[in-house]
Amino acid sequence: MMKQLPFILVLFSFSLLAEHPKRELRGVWVATVQNIDWPSARNYNGITQQKEFIELLDSHHKTGINALFVQVRTAADALYAKSTEPWSAYLSGLQGQAPKPYYDPLAFMISESHARGMEFHAWLNMNRASMSTKSLLSSESIVRKHPEWIVTYNHQHLLNFGIPAVRHYITNVVKNIVQNYDVDGIHFDDYFYPYPIKNEVFQDGEAYQTYKLPNESLADWRRRNVNNLIQEIAQAIKEVNPRVKFGISPFGIWRHKSSDPEYGSPTRNGLQSYDDLYADTEKWAKAGWLDYLAPQLYWGNTHRVAPFGPLAAWWNEHGYGRPIYVGHAAYHLADQWNAGELAKQLQHARSLDQVKGSIYFSSSQLAKNLKGFQDTLRKSYFAHLALVPTMPWLDSIPPTAPHQVSLNKKGGQWVLTWKPGEMSMDKDPATYYLVYKIHRKEGLKALEQAENIVYKGSKTEMQIEASTVESGHGFVVTAVDRLHNESTAGTVQWIVPNPN
Repeated sequence: MMKQLPFILVLFSFSLLAEHPKRELRGVWVATVQNIDWPSARNYNGITQQKEFIELLDSHHKTGINALFVQVRTAADALYAKSTEPWSAYLSGLQGQAPKPYYDPLAFMISESHARGMEFHAWLNMNRASMSTKSLLSSESIVRKHPEWIVTYNHQHLLNFGIPAVRHYITNVVKNIVQNYDVDGIHFDDYFYPYPIKNEVFQDGEAYQTYKLPNESLADWRRRNVNNLIQEIAQAIKEVNPRVKFGISPFGIWRHKSSDPEYGSPTRNGLQSYDDLYADTEKWAKAGWLDYLAPQLYWGNTHRVAPFGPLAAWWNEHGYGRPIYVGHAAYHLADQWNAGELAKQLQHARSLDQVKGSIYFSSSQLAKNLKGFQDTLRKSYFAHLALVPTMPWLDSIPPTAPHQVSLNKKGGQWVLTWKPGEMSMDKDPATYYLVYKIHRKEGLKALEQAENIVYKGSKTEMQIEASTVESGHGFVVTAVDRLHNESTAGTVQWIVPNPN
């Protein structure tokens, strides 16, 4: 029995860390298209829109979500002021009309998210120029200004990626956001070339004949167009701000093993993003153009054609040094799934070494607490806060440790105070601080466990409830920068016996 004890302790420790990982992206998609999540339908009042967003934000913050992916461009339009594209109709009821009372939704959402310590990723739709060919479009719409860039397909206006000027245009839309807004990331979803419609042809033959390489097939040409666009956007982001993250949420199947025996996933039937949407995520990941992939694994564990487990394992092996954030279908809680299905998916995702978090689609489904899943996250899986995973290829230099850390009793209340450390080598200041409550027996090893974090925020002091000040324990402060690199520990403030 004694020989087995260390093994049992290791298992317990691993289980504890897996159950409450200290670093894990916990994200939610906030869809604005068709008023899926925000703003609510026919809510054209700027003040009410802001109130709705704060309620949404507070709900997710309470749940433990640490990153939002908010759709700010639905169809060559803008939910932000500093854009060359017309205002989105979802804000005012009419494309091109600013919200009333006036405000800049993107600046507002970023500020409110950061105030709660949550990352904000600007999510853009890449291919749509209108939701419908019957949509009432502004005179500034790209459909009206550049009809030669547009292909009509499935009753929508779509941008033709085969035209170089179109790719440059989309890149400049992204560049403008990174230049003018304090976003943490730029995010695109799964819409590249359109999902195929039976008996309908995407009419880009003229551009194909104009821009193809000798003997290049239509499929290879389309993939090259998307590859060029992704590479161009990646380069533009890093030129403007090398610390802004760039990620994509592709369809959950790249290729079937039957199509690509060497690299394909263990699936056989159905749509493939490489062949049908012309999105070669394998190439993008290998080339290092992306900072993460968030595949939409919207199938259950027992799905006949595309079961969650094998696909999650496949993506885990195909990040090529970049993290995988699993996309979960929270919307299925409204129909075929129970909360246990999503819980199993989360547990499985946490067991994979390159999966560094999850994103839920969509915000409203999670906030409604369908089948109690939001409660499950709050009380169990997200019971302790988690830091967003680091990205050392963007920034690996932590801030310096806080100094002059002291614990004093003031007017019957214990107060922990500290001062920012000296400027780090990369001149990147601390964005927030963490306070850990540790036991003397554990020492600084306690900093590895999320449940020991008792404070996260930008202030340089913390009031401590007298009931939590216990002999044998102490408090440690660390500093964390914008890319979530954590400093070494400041001086431990141990609690003397009989603290009261």
